[in-house]
Amino acid sequence: MFNPKIFIVDDDPFWVAILEELLTDQGFDNITTYDNGSDCLDNLHKEPEIIFLDKEMDGIDGLEVLESLKKQNENVEVIFCTAHEDLSVAVQALRNGSNDFLLKSNANKKSISELMENLQRMLAR
Repeated sequence: MFNPKIFIVDDDPFWVAILEELLTDQGFDNITTYDNGSDCLDNLHKEPEIIFLDKEMDGIDGLEVLESLKKQNENVEVIFCTAHEDLSVAVQALRNGSNDFLLKSNANKKSISELMENLQRMLAR
C-alpha cells in the first residue's frame, strides 16, 4: 500500500480538517499538520514525501515556503493549495517547483483520489 509521509501546511483549521479527512478516507494515515510555513521548514528533517501547501498564511507565504523547501529537498512532491482562482498564482507555484495545484473549492474525494494516484506514479519513478 502506498502510504507516504504527508505534511499539510495551512493556517485554516477547517481546511486542514477537510483535507485530512479526505486523505484518511483514501487510506493515508501518516499525516502531520502545521499551521505555518516556518514550522514546516523546521521539520523537513522528518523527510515528508508529499506536502500540501497553502498560499496565504501568516508570516512566510506559501510561495516563499515552496522556494525554500525545494532548495532543501528538491525531491519532495508539493501540492499547492489556494482558495483563490488566480491563474498567476498557479503558474508561479509551478515555476517554483510545485508538482500540482489544488483549488480548495474543488477538493473532494474524487479529486484527492486522482491527485494521489498521480503522485503515486510520480513517486514510483
